[in-house]
Parts: sequence; C-alpha cells; structure tokens
Amino acid sequence: MSAQDRYRYKGDDDGFGRKSSTVWTVSKPSNDERHYPYNEAINLAGNGRYSIGLMATLSMAALAMAIDMFGFSVIVTGATCDFQLDLSQTNILLSMPFVGPIAMAYPWGYIADTKGRKTSLLIAMWGSFIVSVASAFAPNWVFMAVMKFISTSFCSCAQSVTYTLLGESSSETFRDSYMLIMTSVLDFSLAVYVVAAYFILNLPFSLNFGFITFTPWRLLTLVLALPLGISAMGMHFFYESPKFLVNAGRTEEAIEVLKNIWYRNGGYGGKYAVKKIFLEEEGNEKHKDQSLLQSLWDQIVPIFKPPLLTRSIQLYFLTAVIYSTNNSYFMWFPFLAEKFTSGLTSNTTDVEQIDGLCNTIVSVAANVTVHAKCSTAMEVSLVWASLAEGVSFVIVLLAITKFARRKKLLLTIILVVSCFSAIGAVTVMENMISFILFFGLLLNELCIGFIFSYFVDLYPTSYRGMAACLGVMVARASALGGVNILGAFMLSHCSITFYGCAAMLFCAILVTSMLPPDKRKKEIGL
Repeated sequence: MSAQDRYRYKGDDDGFGRKSSTVWTVSKPSNDERHYPYNEAINLAGNGRYSIGLMATLSMAALAMAIDMFGFSVIVTGATCDFQLDLSQTNILLSMPFVGPIAMAYPWGYIADTKGRKTSLLIAMWGSFIVSVASAFAPNWVFMAVMKFISTSFCSCAQSVTYTLLGESSSETFRDSYMLIMTSVLDFSLAVYVVAAYFILNLPFSLNFGFITFTPWRLLTLVLALPLGISAMGMHFFYESPKFLVNAGRTEEAIEVLKNIWYRNGGYGGKYAVKKIFLEEEGNEKHKDQSLLQSLWDQIVPIFKPPLLTRSIQLYFLTAVIYSTNNSYFMWFPFLAEKFTSGLTSNTTDVEQIDGLCNTIVSVAANVTVHAKCSTAMEVSLVWASLAEGVSFVIVLLAITKFARRKKLLLTIILVVSCFSAIGAVTVMENMISFILFFGLLLNELCIGFIFSYFVDLYPTSYRGMAACLGVMVARASALGGVNILGAFMLSHCSITFYGCAAMLFCAILVTSMLPPDKRKKEIGL
C-alpha cells in the first residue's frame, strides 16, 4: 500500500470544526496487512547505544541552551568594568536572554512541525554557537546585547524540540525516565557556569588586540559557547524523528530510520520486524497547495480549539506559574547563598543579627547598593552553594526516575512541597531553616521536565513542536514578567510576594489534578 493510501479523506470536516476539502488524516489499515502502530514500532526498535547516545546529545543541547541564556549573567558581571556599565545598561543586557526566545518561539514551532525536529535543532545550535563566539569580541555593550538576543533566539529551540525529538525516538518503557534525566542535566547548569566563571574571571590577564582588549570575561564567553558547538556536532550522528517522518508521509524513510535505530541499539542477528506503520492519533493533518500564511495559521489554530484547547490552557498555565515564581526568586539565590555560607565560615555575627528571610533580602540589597564597585571577582562561597544546588536537584530527579511514569503524582508532590516552602520561608525566623525552605521553593524547577513530557504525550504529531515551542514563549514571557514585577515588590512587600507565590502554586496544584491520570504498565504493554 502506498503512502497516500494510508491517509483517509475526511471530506467537509477536518476534525477541528473547519470545513475543508483538502484535509487528509491517518487511518488504520486492515488487520491482515501486518501494519504496526507507531508506539509498537518504536518499542520494537529497543533501547541501547543509540537511545542513550541521543539522550546524552540532547541533554548537552539543553544544557548548552541554559548556559547560553542564564550564564550570560556572569558574563555581564565580568564585562562591567570593561564597558563601564550602569544599572540601566545592565538591566537591558540581562533582559536579552528572555526577549530572544519570546520572539522566536512561533517560528521554531513551525519549523519543527514542518521541516523536522533534527533540522530545527541543527539550525538552532549551529546558529547560536556562531553568534555566541562572535559576541566574545563585542566592541561595546550594545553589540553584545544584540548578539545575545540573536544567540538565545536560536538556542531557545532546544528548550522544547529536544523533549519532542527524544520522546518520539524512545521506547515507551524508557521515555519518561530519559526526559527526567535530561531535565536533571538542565538543572546542573548553574553549577557549570558559576564554576567556570570562578576559575576564569579571577585570572589576571589582559591582551590588547587593537580593536578590543581581550580580558577574562571574553575567554569565559568562548568557553560557555563550547557546549553549543559540541551538541550541534553531535546531532549529525543521529536521525530525524521517525514519527515526524511517518506523519509527513515519508513512511519508507521512517522504517529505514527505525531499522537503523534497532541495529544501533544492539539488534544484531535476525531482522527488524516492522514493514508498515500507521499512527494511532487524531488531529494529524496533511495540507496541499497552501500559502505560507495559511500554513502558519493552520499550524497554530488547532492548539487553541477543542479538543486541544483545555489541555493548552492547563499546560500553559502551569508553565507560567512555574517560570514566573521560580525565576523571580532564583535571581536572589546567589546573593543569599553567598551571605549565608560566608556567615557560617566567619566569626562574625552579622547573619545571626538578622532574623528572617525577608530581612536578610533587604540587608543584602542595601549592602549591594552601598558597597557597589567595579569588580569581576567571584567568591568561592557562591561556587559551593551552586554545586550544592545542582547536585541536590540532580539527586532528587535521578531518585524519582524509577517512578517517571507517575508524572501527575510527582508533579503534584513537588508543587505541594514548593507551595508550603514559600509560606514557611517567611514565617520561620531561624535563618538557616528559612534559607532551606527558600531552597525548597525553588524545587518547582523540577516540574519542567514533566510539563514538556505532557506536550509530547497529549498533542498530535503535527502540532507537538508548535505546542512545545509556544510553551517556551509562555515560559520566557512569564519569567521576564516575574523578575520585573515580583522582583520590584520584593524589597517593599517581601512577605506578600511569598504568600502570592504560594497562592499561585496552590492554583497550579488544582490545575494539575485535572490532568489525565498516569498510565499503568499494562497500558503501554509492559
């Protein structure tokens, strides 16, 4: 049976309430033709070197994206003296990593769903690497801001498409565990760029190249760009998502990819059993003779119409809550960590004289304002605190990979812990306990992997990339709003912001309760 024969003509109704005469959707053929549903076909491809290698490469891409976006903060710190940055210029620079992903979320979703997951990642990671390297030679802060906007516009693709490609290329047995492992690598990004900054920014060298003076922050920029290039190079050794290929009507190519995955996973001897595949999904469409604008429109409209509308609202709301609360408070982590750790290792009683987290935040802000000076040095206390944060998050995520299929339950537990930690952080006056509770609030970052795995599970292949990339846009817009709105009220209404954060997390718990129930083992053929 030809590729076209595997599509069923739907006549007037395209399945989303629109009248059309050019819509084709995947139809299940008769049982006697030995067609395999895609989930069974990818399960038969097994798990081995290819699957683990793909997970490692995509994890590197996700880590590179996080370092490029959030590691920019330490680069700006290093460039402060060279460019004589004032507060407004610093704020503009630090906003660029959030603005870029917002601007490019829709185009990346369209490219991922129409041109391929691997194709979009190759363009994104190579583009970001080249621009990041160029930013190391920025002659002024304006050029550096523009380069960071472009760089993060590219690499933001990795936030969502890595999960999509990994989810579509892994067997159901290991899929959720792999996504959690990838998220754990992502959570280690703070430790990576802080440790690199500590060793590089403290180097005493300055090289005059004529058009610029090459100082440690420029070397740090080049070092932090390396993961982008490494992940881009690694992507060339892996295949396009076979599920995307099937959905695009390239079934023979998809079967060939699955055979190669099976072989590289250790399928020696015998032969791969799958000869024909079909998708057990509603909502996948194939349009012909469309204009670009019509194609763009048709790619996004179904996400915000029944039956996907409810899921879109739920997942985007959860994304907004997680990123707005986490990012707005995470910006205080380095300052608070440095103050508390220095207090533990010194003989002074400065930390003990200040009771409560909010009073400590006000004290830290006052000290930063009063003692502000041009310095690129980084304290070792921040390095230890960052390593502790990264290792803790990784241990927690790796510990729960055994229960990875219980997404809804784990998501609820993490949100509950984060919610009560937000309340406890400002009601407990003992400093170390309040800081530990503050750390507990930041645990909601662990929800990111679960949310993006829902984008893979709940959306048809035709719209999965778009839905996830729009999730990135919501995430970055929420983070930018959280940092600027909640952050602005932190000093004047500290306790209220924490209680407001707890209320948002409580609403997220209620929304989580309405997500689909977790799959049982027998539902995925285990």
